[in-house]
Amino acid sequence: MDQIGTFSLVLHSHIPYCRRSGVWPFGEEWVFEAVAETYIPILDWLLSCSEEGIRPNVTLSFSPVLAEQLADSYMQSRTIEYMDARAMAAQADLRRHESVHDDRLAGLSRYYANFYENAKKRFTDYYDCNLLGAVARLAARGEVELLATSASHAYLPLLSGDSRVRTQIRVGFEACQRHFGVSPKGAWLPECGYSPGTIERALEECGIEYFIVDTPAIAGGGPRNLYGGVPGVCDNQIGASLPSMATLVPYRLRDSKLAVFGRDEVTAAQVWSRDVGYPGDGNYLEFHKRDDSSGLRYWKVTSKLLDLGQKQLYNPEDALASVMRHAKHFVDVVEARLDRYGEETGRHGIIVAPYDMELFGHWWHEGVQWLSTAMRMLHDSSRIECATLGSYLNSHPPVHEVELPECSWGQGGKHAVWLNSETEWMWEAIWRSHDTVRKLEEVFGTLEGTSRSMAEHALRELILLEASDWPFLVTTNQARTYARDRFTQHLSDFEVLAQAAISGEVDSGSLEALETSSVRDSLFTWLDWGGL
Repeated sequence: MDQIGTFSLVLHSHIPYCRRSGVWPFGEEWVFEAVAETYIPILDWLLSCSEEGIRPNVTLSFSPVLAEQLADSYMQSRTIEYMDARAMAAQADLRRHESVHDDRLAGLSRYYANFYENAKKRFTDYYDCNLLGAVARLAARGEVELLATSASHAYLPLLSGDSRVRTQIRVGFEACQRHFGVSPKGAWLPECGYSPGTIERALEECGIEYFIVDTPAIAGGGPRNLYGGVPGVCDNQIGASLPSMATLVPYRLRDSKLAVFGRDEVTAAQVWSRDVGYPGDGNYLEFHKRDDSSGLRYWKVTSKLLDLGQKQLYNPEDALASVMRHAKHFVDVVEARLDRYGEETGRHGIIVAPYDMELFGHWWHEGVQWLSTAMRMLHDSSRIECATLGSYLNSHPPVHEVELPECSWGQGGKHAVWLNSETEWMWEAIWRSHDTVRKLEEVFGTLEGTSRSMAEHALRELILLEASDWPFLVTTNQARTYARDRFTQHLSDFEVLAQAAISGEVDSGSLEALETSSVRDSLFTWLDWGGL
């Protein structure tokens, strides 16, 4: 039977730079949780495919600030401490539940103890604490494809001036080369944020050939709700009926050499929608309810209509049944969508399915199991090709052109998630800092010794200041005070160090700022700052 189309899985991974900047509830533990619950299980799955002679053909992206933390010896040792602490907490729960003969909770506690003990063993013994090295080996064998992204996951459309966009993209490109040994041909634009002009020129300068945008940027019509269903009616550029199939083909960006892929809205809704998304199934582990003593999760979603006090105990066997049902359903959706596309257009289509990697395993406990099951079913299908975006472009170059508007995945498809009345002061500070950095760049080549060190570290602090995380966390109220404090600290350190370097007046305050911030924000030490 002839293949009807291609499915391309894209996993983007990002954690804010939080080394030595808090632990719980906000800070380093974000990385530790992701390593144990997402990155190790995802890598285990990808490597198991390789060992079985199956090419995963997955496109991956790791933000440079995350890669710097995963490569850092301090963060690696702290990750081991975290896994030990979680396993000990589970063992304590196990003793407590056994003492009152609660077999169900005791069984779940034993599961968690085994989970974290195995995660530590995999991390230390199998991966030698070097997860990036395992990714690099998969990339070297052509089993995964890597995307570049901006240095600190900066929201590029709002950066002022070409130089800051170029710096973020250039550092991100070099970080991918540094950590994975490849020169990426594709790019992940943080938050799918795009504006015409500077961004595509900076991508082309790095040799990037393609990037991804959210559905409305290509399909037109009203904005989609990232976590909701697929509302409204939208125009379809290639004539297929609704929901839009305009994203089932790549495009050439007008007046550019770049190709553009769009996220498929139908398959995205199966995972992200509050109404139909798989993670909301009643059998899956409830993310938001924790044991008062250990912080471990022992309850299932049960129903999205119930408050946390009414959640029932988790049953792994029931969850596995939901995984199998949802994996089969997803494959059916992919086949039906590509079938319909082929019937209506006569073309070989591609479904681009980009997801945050941390969704799988961390936010959605059964997510990696679902992902591996669904992907195995897709690989086994004689009707579906699984391919990376770059390999698809090689055999299916774009025949259509598109002119993209300013866009993102955010509210209204624009900037409101990052720039609003709550965050305007942040962007005003960033834009003032861009004026300062231009003055710093004028004298940078003449600086030596301590002044040079201050200038280089000021540039690190500016990169961290530009991270999209701080306005995002303020807007969503997920960690508002933490985000404000982090932003203010990076801003203060940048201003003190930059002004000292520009003026040549080094004093005790600037020396203290250099000492404390360089210990805390120890990243991109390999970078040639003068070559940016």
